[in-house]
Amino acid sequence: MKHVGTKTNSADIVTQAQLGGNRYTAVSNAAQTLTAATRTYIAGSGLTLPAAGLNVGFRAEWDITLTKTAAGIAASTFDIAIGTLGTTGDVARVSFTKPAGTAVVDEAKIRIVFVVRSIGASGIAVGNFHLAHNLAATGHATIPNVVATTVSAAFDTTTVTKIGICATTGAADAINVQLCTAEAYGS
Repeated sequence: MKHVGTKTNSADIVTQAQLGGNRYTAVSNAAQTLTAATRTYIAGSGLTLPAAGLNVGFRAEWDITLTKTAAGIAASTFDIAIGTLGTTGDVARVSFTKPAGTAVVDEAKIRIVFVVRSIGASGIAVGNFHLAHNLAATGHATIPNVVATTVSAAFDTTTVTKIGICATTGAADAINVQLCTAEAYGS
């Protein structure tokens, strides 16, 4: 495995330029309260790509930390929004459902990974969602880890310039995003 950094003592470390391709990053700079039962674009999740920036093997990753109050027990949906706007107006191409939780305060971390399998007018991508939280059977979910993988329907990858994460929390949920980082690699 190669790591980005400085090569010292013949370690297997390379510079970003040696890896080739393009790197895109974003980060939130403030907490964000998600409005219950409303699709919300998560601050710090949006990545801007050049025209036709999606290619086979393009990979995007998001790390999102959440806090939850004792309010709300309904399921939530997280989706990868892809389009040209960088808003909730972009289409959810890959969606994941976080199962219903319980009325208990909790903290969680979500990791979402997105990979493009094919490109063009009928491109396909796959996404993986992993939520881990502090409580074993209460709070964000009644199981300690939630893992879901979703394959997109065919979509036109040639027009994409924005990619980010949207969340639609359950009714009466009081969830705050404390931190979001986004990173993507393409050639």
